Amino acid sequence: MKPMDKDPILAALARIEAKLELQIAKTEEVENELKEIRKECKRSAAVYGGLGGVIVSTGWELIRAKLGG
Repeated sequence: MKPMDKDPILAALARIEAKLELQIAKTEEVENELKEIRKECKRSAAVYGGLGGVIVSTGWELIRAKLGG
């Protein structure tokens, strides 16, 4: 049996394994970034949704006051 460094098949498998581990690490990093982006989007949506509600409510109350309601 050949040593691992002399066997081209085992050497190729070792390179493939290293590339897969790198790809998995990059994928996990991207997934973590996407989770953070989703969290920020939800926070922004809540803030701007709340502001939109305040603006609509204020506008509605101004219209009611102007119309004598």
